[in-house]
Amino acid sequence: MKKLLLLLNLIVVSSFATDNNITTIENGISLYSEYYPNDSAKFKGTIIFENGSGTTADEWTQNKKFFDCAKKVGSIFLYDRNGLGNSPADLSLSEEKPLTASYASSKLAKLLKQKDLKPPYIIVAHSYGSIYAGKFIADNESQVDGVLLVDPVPKNFHFLADGIMKDYESAIQYAITESAVDVYKKFGGARSEVTYQLLGFEQSKAEIAKSGIIKNNTPVIIISSTSMEKDKPLKEDWYTSQKQWLNDNPRSKIIAVNSSHFIQIDQPLVVCEQLKLLTK
Repeated sequence: MKKLLLLLNLIVVSSFATDNNITTIENGISLYSEYYPNDSAKFKGTIIFENGSGTTADEWTQNKKFFDCAKKVGSIFLYDRNGLGNSPADLSLSEEKPLTASYASSKLAKLLKQKDLKPPYIIVAHSYGSIYAGKFIADNESQVDGVLLVDPVPKNFHFLADGIMKDYESAIQYAITESAVDVYKKFGGARSEVTYQLLGFEQSKAEIAKSGIIKNNTPVIIISSTSMEKDKPLKEDWYTSQKQWLNDNPRSKIIAVNSSHFIQIDQPLVVCEQLKLLTK
């Protein structure tokens, strides 16, 4: 289960980034981001990376083969969601205001506006980050040229009955009665994010369902890992349910690869090659 939610102990030194900083997007909320411009690339927009649940931008930079390859495809934008990596926690979170797809999407949109990173965008999202990315795509569909989902959770799914929910039961109960300050102090960034994500889980699913499919003129490529088929983190079949993200674009597809959940780390060139296809 932890492979679905947490990426621990990633250490990487990223070079040649410009504008690495903390940006205030609204009162009391700031986000850390990294931008790697490539003016010579064929694709003239921005490739936006959305991290998986409880993980940081390091999941995209840890494997040098992938990161170097991706930087050649186009200008790259990475960021940490609140409470993870270098981004301060969002202390406004609560049971009444959990982490939802809509809330995460609005934060990313505000960050891009502050950084003046104009479309077109290619969205690359990993795992549960696909839920956040899916809402952003729906909210900004005219600005998105392509979508690459790396082992995404399905649009509509349920956690295993005795899996994640049981593991997070005490943290959820604590978050219901205590402030975000206390939650982050007690559980740390990754576990706190997942806790507030679980509190907003049903709302996020409803928001994604209401958004409908990604428009058909936007290609959607899904890369599915074999390990998650074996681990069975969901009640539904992993590979089959991931197809929920596909649309009728002739370039949309799903491929399975022999890899752990972090395909960009285990099979970096496979992921980069699919990213290249979205820029052609």
